[in-house]
Amino acid sequence: MNGNFITLTLAGVFALSAALEAAQLPAKLVMPGDKSWEGTIIARDGEWIEFQTGTSARAIRIGAKTVKELVFEVKIDSDKLNEMNRNREYERIISSLDRVLAPFAEFGDIPSNLTVYKALLMELRYKTGDYDKSMAYADQIIMDDRDPALQDKSRVFKALSLIGAGRVDEAEKLMAEYGWSEGLEDDASPEKLYITAKLLALKKQYADAMELVAKIIAFNSQDPDWMQPAELLCAEIYTELGAQNPMMYDSAEEVIRQISLLYKNTNEDDQAQKLKIRIEGLRAEQELKQSEEV
Repeated sequence: MNGNFITLTLAGVFALSAALEAAQLPAKLVMPGDKSWEGTIIARDGEWIEFQTGTSARAIRIGAKTVKELVFEVKIDSDKLNEMNRNREYERIISSLDRVLAPFAEFGDIPSNLTVYKALLMELRYKTGDYDKSMAYADQIIMDDRDPALQDKSRVFKALSLIGAGRVDEAEKLMAEYGWSEGLEDDASPEKLYITAKLLALKKQYADAMELVAKIIAFNSQDPDWMQPAELLCAEIYTELGAQNPMMYDSAEEVIRQISLLYKNTNEDDQAQKLKIRIEGLRAEQELKQSEEV
């Protein structure tokens, strides 16, 4: 594969080339046996792709299911993309990537070099609470076996999105299918512990959820990918328990203070500050209720 085929340039934040804005899409078709052609996709007609090489006078029809990979010509400033992600400009990234990927939407069932952007959208859609779209991207990536590690990550986000959407039965079924419902010992993977803790918290089984959170914190302290979300989940569980025991709000606020101290300017810090405001509102409601009862 020609490493220069995907060019990364800055034109605003993201830009499409004039060719991409037209109906025709420059692309490389990689076929089984790694035979490939460079040219232009003229159109898609159901299970067929109309493709014209640079040396051909007319387009040929190729079965979409026979294509091993599509390599599209995309112009994205990856440095700017990473900067925006660090700054947690999630909605801006989503809007820009949606715009860039729109011309390729009808080819989403075919493996392509766009998977890395779909994976980012999957994660950002989850972070912004758009669970259905996160799952849609996860399902596409799960069907693509070129990168097993990315497949595993997509399974994680599918489970998390089901939990985030409150779809308990579907989440439990998926976790059982993946074998995540068993083997939650101390050496279990942090993502497995975290997903199960999130599900237990959703089911209001807070003591069991907190036990798993404690395992993540105790045995995975050097893994920020799961340590930070685990501490945020800890604060969220304390907040839920505050309805029965107001002292739990103090515990939640202490965890929030630690998150702000250790993980400043992170997504978890942002969510922790929102949680702090919620706690203040819950405290005020409790105080008002108590004053009305006196």
